[in-house]
Amino acid sequence: MKIIQVLKITFLLVLVITAFSQAAFSRQGTLTGQVIDGFDNVVKDFEVKIKKTDFTTRTDENGQYRINFEPGKIVLSFSKKGYTKQTFPLNIHDASEIPMPKLTFWKLPESGGVFLVRVNDYKKFEYASFYSERDDNSLSFYVKGEPTKIECPEDAFENGSIEIMMLDYSKEEPVVVGKNLYRITDNNLVGNIVFESGDWGVEHIEDKYSEVSSRVGVRYARLEPGKYYYCIGQLTQKSRLGFGYYFEIVDPGSSDNSGT
Repeated sequence: MKIIQVLKITFLLVLVITAFSQAAFSRQGTLTGQVIDGFDNVVKDFEVKIKKTDFTTRTDENGQYRINFEPGKIVLSFSKKGYTKQTFPLNIHDASEIPMPKLTFWKLPESGGVFLVRVNDYKKFEYASFYSERDDNSLSFYVKGEPTKIECPEDAFENGSIEIMMLDYSKEEPVVVGKNLYRITDNNLVGNIVFESGDWGVEHIEDKYSEVSSRVGVRYARLEPGKYYYCIGQLTQKSRLGFGYYFEIVDPGSSDNSGT
């Protein structure tokens, strides 16, 4: 009689454990999506994880992934050596298949700096310093070095200007977001402050900045042909020495197009 009771209890325990396991499994959902880089190329072997769980996978040849999750508050993590990393906190109530939006992860340049994002690669802007000279009437800023020349096909310009995308990358420390873009209106000066009139030899250009991570940002600006200086900080009357990035948008119709 005791043996029969033990068998019944064992059977019930197995039934309960099986039912519990099936219920737990049935409460799992699936996240699906695709990973691309900043040049719209699919990226394989990107590690996709649900933090603090055993759920993990990698993107396939098409940059696509499928990963299980348990409903609730989760943190979805993406990482691959040489690319920006990112995490996404999610609060999901349904155990279903959920398509995620296509995600872009920027490939990191070999060194820090500001880069023009081209069709399938980067072009690094010249890192250049400026110094100031002053007299009783004016304060002038001069750039040391030659600008990085950027040539674009003539049909890329719209109403005499072109929109460019720049990657701002700091290899070690958080990226400095306090950069100001100036167009040089005098070919020989970064800027010229005349105290009496307040007339500058530079024009401040507004650019749009989007933070990708603490060490990566993307900047957008619509620029006309000419020389530009990305100053780390601002040019002021108190500025004596500073640093930034120096580049030139070459006029397609100009004879001075020897740059690369």
